[in-house]
Amino acid sequence: MAGGPSTPALAASVSSAGGLGFLAAGYQSVQAVQRELEEIRSLLAESAPFGVNLFAPPGHGAGVAGVTAYAERLREEADRRAVTLGLPRWDDDNYQAKLDLLCAGHVPVVSMTFGCPSSTEVDRLHQAGSAVWVTVTTVEEAQLAQQAGVDSLIRPGSTTRWH
Repeated sequence: MAGGPSTPALAASVSSAGGLGFLAAGYQSVQAVQRELEEIRSLLAESAPFGVNLFAPPGHGAGVAGVTAYAERLREEADRRAVTLGLPRWDDDNYQAKLDLLCAGHVPVVSMTFGCPSSTEVDRLHQAGSAVWVTVTTVEEAQLAQQAGVDSLIRPGSTTRWH
C-alpha cells in the first residue's frame, strides 16, 4: 500500500503471526526504504520472512504523448471549472537504486507492481536469495513474467475471466 498504511511494525506483526508482511517501497526515497528494512529486521526473528513491493517502471516514459493529448481534451472543462491541469511527467521511482538496495539487502520476497522486471533483474534478485513475484492483469503480462523467470504471479481480484 504505497503512500498508505504500510509500516515496518505492521509488516513485522503480520510476519510474526504467520503471514507474509510487506513493506511498500513505492513513492519512498531509497533512504526511507533502507530505514524501513533496518526497522523490520529489528522487529523480526532472523528466520521470519517478509517482502518488499517495488514499482517496476512501466515502459520508461512511453505514453507521455497520449497523456498530453488527453490533457488537451480536458482543457476546456478544466478552464470552465478553474482547475489547473498538471504537466505529464515520467518518473521511475528510483527503480534501479531500490533494486540495488533490495539485492544487497537479501530480502526474502520482492514483489513488483506496474511492470515486469527483466530476466537479468530477476536473476540478480534470485542470486541475492529473493523470490520474485509480479502482479499481472492480463494473460500477456503473465506470459512476459514467466519468460522473465519470476517465481509467482499475483492476480488482483476481479470478476472477469481470463481466456
